[in-house]
Amino acid sequence: MDHFQFQPWFPTGIKHIIAAGASNYVAVVDEHTVLKFPIVSPQEDGVYSEKGRAYRKNAGERAVIGLEIEEKILNTLGHHPRIIQLRQQYLRDIDPDTSLEQRLKWASQAAEGLAYIHSKNVLHCDISVGNLLLDTDLNIKLSDFQGRLQHPDGTVFIDGGAAESTMSSMPRLDRNYCDYKTDIFALGTAIYQMMKGHPPFTDLDPVDDEDEIQRRFKDGELPALGDNWGDDVIWKCWAGGYESATEVVRDLQK
Repeated sequence: MDHFQFQPWFPTGIKHIIAAGASNYVAVVDEHTVLKFPIVSPQEDGVYSEKGRAYRKNAGERAVIGLEIEEKILNTLGHHPRIIQLRQQYLRDIDPDTSLEQRLKWASQAAEGLAYIHSKNVLHCDISVGNLLLDTDLNIKLSDFQGRLQHPDGTVFIDGGAAESTMSSMPRLDRNYCDYKTDIFALGTAIYQMMKGHPPFTDLDPVDDEDEIQRRFKDGELPALGDNWGDDVIWKCWAGGYESATEVVRDLQK
């Protein structure tokens, strides 16, 4: 059996799986709740080589550690209207007929959520439309908190190892480095996708063309932006022109 291949498993009570990441599945429990659980079943009985068993054991342990870190970060954040109480609808599935008003509302809510977690010394490190969920009233909820929790002086004391995808990653020497501006850069990509209905650089593959995507961002060869609502905010997020997510909220609500 291929030890790099993972087959979905179904803990008691879930209805269906709606997403899969590197370490975890996300599945619907009911109208108001989803369950995030490791991709490796604790009762896995596949026939694997010694190397395969070690790999899958490590993958399962990493998933559990990540979930524990996410729980600690969420406990630190407490209740906020822009932080998850999950539902099975992802913002990546944007209806092309969605109004401009609704798109701008989502952009503003995403920025509000980011501003809030930053006020609690949390770095998300993986802002994307895939981690922006909608509740039953179509309001944004930030999810997937496996980033970093910092002391007020900026030293990191919990690090979940999260990192952005290529389309959301601010060009920098160390891809593992994360701060407020890298989060805001990623927010710019999320807002772009909300407003345009597709990711930037549709002519490039996010995996095969990673170096070219990073080069374009670094050299300022950005997707066409004009005078449409939100375009100036997207550009400023990508250009590193914001010092805080609160400034993004302010500009979106002008």
